[in-house]
Amino acid sequence: MNSVSRPYRRSCLWLLALVAVACSDARVVPEQGQSNDGLAFPGPENGKVDVFGRALIGLADPYPADPTVREIESELQRDMKLRRELGWAVAARALEDVPLFGLEMLEPDRPLEIEGGTPTVPRWQTWYGVDDFRRTFRRLFDGLTDAERRQRAPFSEANIDDALVWNVKARERSARWPLERFFKHVSELGQCEPGVSEADCARSLQSNFSGAATGNARITYSPATLKHLLRNYQDNLGCLPQLDELTLDSQSMTSDLNFTACMGEEFPLSSVLIKAQWARANFGRAVDVFDTDADSLEAVIGPDKSAHWATPARRATPNGDEIYTIRTRTGDLYRLVGLHIMTKELRHWVWVTLWWSDTPNEDFGADRPTSFTQKADSVWNNYKMTVVVDYTELDPDVTSGFDDYPSLQDALATQSSGLTWASNPYIEHGRGNARTNCIGCHQHGGATVAFDLNNDGRLDSLDLDRIISDEALYPLNGRTKQRTVFPTDYLWSTQRVDNLRQLMLTEVRHFDDLERQKYNQRILDISDRQSDIEAGSTIFETYCTACHGSDGNGTTDGPNLETRNVIRTKQDLIGVLLDGRGNMPSWDGLDDQELADLVAFLQATFGVSSDQ
Repeated sequence: MNSVSRPYRRSCLWLLALVAVACSDARVVPEQGQSNDGLAFPGPENGKVDVFGRALIGLADPYPADPTVREIESELQRDMKLRRELGWAVAARALEDVPLFGLEMLEPDRPLEIEGGTPTVPRWQTWYGVDDFRRTFRRLFDGLTDAERRQRAPFSEANIDDALVWNVKARERSARWPLERFFKHVSELGQCEPGVSEADCARSLQSNFSGAATGNARITYSPATLKHLLRNYQDNLGCLPQLDELTLDSQSMTSDLNFTACMGEEFPLSSVLIKAQWARANFGRAVDVFDTDADSLEAVIGPDKSAHWATPARRATPNGDEIYTIRTRTGDLYRLVGLHIMTKELRHWVWVTLWWSDTPNEDFGADRPTSFTQKADSVWNNYKMTVVVDYTELDPDVTSGFDDYPSLQDALATQSSGLTWASNPYIEHGRGNARTNCIGCHQHGGATVAFDLNNDGRLDSLDLDRIISDEALYPLNGRTKQRTVFPTDYLWSTQRVDNLRQLMLTEVRHFDDLERQKYNQRILDISDRQSDIEAGSTIFETYCTACHGSDGNGTTDGPNLETRNVIRTKQDLIGVLLDGRGNMPSWDGLDDQELADLVAFLQATFGVSSDQ
């Protein structure tokens, strides 16, 4: 029986009990600004994790990083066998089944006796997608004060944690997914049709829950990764102007402890980024199969070969026990054919890639350890794996230690360039991409320029296709190390695919526009107020004399107000008081009446501006 069948089968009673309790109280208290029928869970946005899925998942499960990996980095670089053991261990930690606690978080006050257990999905499928990032960032930035938003103030750890909890419980307006329908739909995920065998039921439940939880998200971020991106949003946005000057040979802009240009610090140890490749399985679609034995690899990446995963060896139609499969809420069926896993357990990351195969126990799947099969569900035994920890291959004999796995030995022997290799036939596309090593291309993550290609004295835009095809500029399909500064710590998704940087810019500019509208309206409101010159005199004595003197003639800390008349209009003066100028701080903490009175006093006493 499939190893996921037991928790899923047990969860049916719990889900039915939950729905019975939930539906027994149809009166739901709306959140502020919402009607009763507005408590809802929208449908998926571009196949990413949406509110429905996040409510089912709960908080993302942290990646249990191994802090001892960095202690053996040099051994990993010199020992392929040790490196592959690490690759399988990393994969097992990411693939291990974890429970979905979202439903308990949604209704914590409703007494439930959970009999058996809760639904489970692989750990990486609980992680955050781009929609989670968008909602959480918007919530955090909106929660800043006007002054904090202008300053791009950092988010506190407590506020980030609160926003992630809010993200689980967010109930957005939607006629499609009112709360009761959500619970009803979840209950149906935990049921099988009468007469379905236990094994088929388990497979169906795995497919249904996984699909409902995460859809076909392409990139997911572990909790530590997402939090780090949120913590460093101001650095990421602030570095934009200098990216056009960030050459390949640029030196560190911060310190020896931070090799990034766009973050206050490098990602923490438990940061992981996943890139998944799904293949649609509806309507009897078959899966392309790529062989990775020695002869097949030689034909693709051997000398003078195109290094292009262009032609599959055959096609196959694996079932849910043979390939990880999900069914989305729209009924679409997807098979997971490839998975990139990059973890910060090493400073320059550990790069693991898995791909599905119908010959899973040969070549790059031959050494799959028992520790992996004990931790990850049996469906993952149908995937092969390769791993990279550096640009250069320092093991003088990569085949050593694999005498029990001759097909793996032969496949490893095809690597002969002195550089590492890790290419996924389902993810790496285009000529030259079958000869890559992940780290070589990702070193340019976050960069916008590289070379002056037309000799006009200006650096030209970075071309990803060129990295794997231009041997003169990017030797050996881009596998060589060319940078010492890594703008976004090897992440491409800040400006490609999910484009998190543009997402943040869009949100920030939206609030900037609102702030500018509020600011302009406030100036008009202050300008139109009835004012009291005597009250303004008191305010001047309280706040202004320390720098401008009691008579306004100035001090070493502030100018003479009678001789320094450079403000032309009343509204300009209000703007200076709100914004500050030079050494003078902003006085936007004064209320509108106080500012109107102060402006009236300054005009009447010093002629600081005309009354236009």
